[in-house]
Amino acid sequence: MLFIEIANVMDKLEATSSRIEMVEILAELFAKASSKEIDKIVYLMQGQLGPAYKNIEVGLGENFVIEAISKTTGYSEEHVEKLFKEKGDLGLVAQELVKNKKQLSLFTEELTLEKVYNNFLKIAKASGAGSQDLKIKLLCELLNSAKPLEAKYIVRVPLNTLRLGVGDPTIMDALAEINMEEFKAQAEDVVKELSKKYSGDELHRQVRARLRELIEDKYNIHSDLGYIAKLLKEKGLKALDEIGITLGIPIRPTLAERLTTPEEIIKKLGKCAVETKLDGFRMQIHKDNDKVIIFSRRQEDMTYMFPDIVAGVREQINAKQAIVEGEAIAYDENTGQFFPFQVTIQRKRKYGIKEFAEKYPLKLFLFDVMYVDGENVMSKPFIERRKLLEKLVKPGKVVTLTEMIITSDPRELEAFFNSSIERGLEGIVAKDLHERYIAGARKFAWIKLKRSYKGELEDTIDVVIIGYYKGKGARAKFGLGTLLAAAYNADKDVFESIAKIGSGMTEEQLVELEKMLSKIVVKKKPARVVCELEPDYWVEPKYVAEVIADEITKSPVHSCAKDVLGEGLALRFPRLVKLRADRKPEQATTTKEIVEMFKRQKTRKVEE
Repeated sequence: MLFIEIANVMDKLEATSSRIEMVEILAELFAKASSKEIDKIVYLMQGQLGPAYKNIEVGLGENFVIEAISKTTGYSEEHVEKLFKEKGDLGLVAQELVKNKKQLSLFTEELTLEKVYNNFLKIAKASGAGSQDLKIKLLCELLNSAKPLEAKYIVRVPLNTLRLGVGDPTIMDALAEINMEEFKAQAEDVVKELSKKYSGDELHRQVRARLRELIEDKYNIHSDLGYIAKLLKEKGLKALDEIGITLGIPIRPTLAERLTTPEEIIKKLGKCAVETKLDGFRMQIHKDNDKVIIFSRRQEDMTYMFPDIVAGVREQINAKQAIVEGEAIAYDENTGQFFPFQVTIQRKRKYGIKEFAEKYPLKLFLFDVMYVDGENVMSKPFIERRKLLEKLVKPGKVVTLTEMIITSDPRELEAFFNSSIERGLEGIVAKDLHERYIAGARKFAWIKLKRSYKGELEDTIDVVIIGYYKGKGARAKFGLGTLLAAAYNADKDVFESIAKIGSGMTEEQLVELEKMLSKIVVKKKPARVVCELEPDYWVEPKYVAEVIADEITKSPVHSCAKDVLGEGLALRFPRLVKLRADRKPEQATTTKEIVEMFKRQKTRKVEE
């Protein structure tokens, strides 16, 4: 497949504001692609060169890209920089300058998807002496042969600024679309049942949604969407049966719902397990004999950052093979006290790893197990998994289990919660004793209860930054004064505006936020953003921020839950707590959660 076909599709995706159209555009491309091409296309649409857990980063900064554009077009670096300042997008700069080249290349070729992808892989893998020169040479090789539109997207890949607005659910919908006929033939009963309620286009969407669920179930336990797309292309839907848990490939983490009182939790779950909730790094750990891999909540490989955890797992996990999950938090060896998240986060670093491991050692608190010595235990009830986990962990300094009680008494639950808060922990997580491990989903199998704030919401909320406003008055010098933020509508795979955040940010944070966000500015509202407001700058929905607010109120201007309630919902007096680098945008607080919090808030006011 020629790369110009991919570039044309990317251009269409960037231009559309309709998710329905995005699915159609992607499905048409996926249908044309071969099994050798579709995985590469999926990765590029995800803004990656492979699954997240492989940590394949192209690693070229703006200065190197400017140099490559200059070398291949004949314009000076100063001229490229000047255009960059005007346009704010090196992709657009490359498109214009390639179109008006000052010098002709001695050798050009029609770029294929394989050529472009392989060059980027070589750039990503280049290291050591002379690697920067090699990276620039490989990028120049592509730009020499690129058509203007190809150049636009070739430049954006190494800068991680594709700005297509394509989420994993959209890609899965497109994969489901191209496998619909086979699914209809295999699932006649499902189609027949759905046809009693739906017809026409809506019936088609409902049937496709069922197939997407099947694809997503596999993605949840094998988080490599390119691999799944390739298998589907090669073998059809029967390929899904081949996909299972694989050591070294992360399982998408289960997520907790939230309630506000011990009474609500006991009413929902009855007798349940209650564990301490720590504010640290959530880790999924794969042990294969002496090989240990640590994955983040975002499925990134963080193994090299945490040698103390690796050593502890080797010594203390009593199994040849295991997949376990827990929370790692920094602690003071002298006092036994836990450090706050701001200290723990310092352990996530590329350099000075040994020094910080000694300064802030981590303790790993395990709370679940998914796989042991060849057996997938995700379908076992939680209480059985917990007993299995207790047998797995040998005594030692690094690895232990979360504290846990089993209770059906709200007062006992509250006492345990208060004890956790007194020790500086985040709160508790209550778990259904009989529920399986539900990968990648937010269900009431797990319910979190965090410290509450008088006069404020019962919990912090994770929002996605979708735009920002220039600063006014004293903030004018920072170029940023207020953030525009959204909740995630998981059903529609869109981000719905919920707040303008102007409080809780120091001057240093304002400078850092402007620096971060200015790099992902887009010219128009992203396709997956639903918002009636118009910020000074729209940005790609990429960064997640934790905020606290006084309450949730109805809003005539915000879009969160508007299609459900008739009016939008907004956060009243939101304040930034911190950025959440450990969360993907799709892991932000959902519209459904916001609606539930709003309803509970109203109930509490009536009771008061």
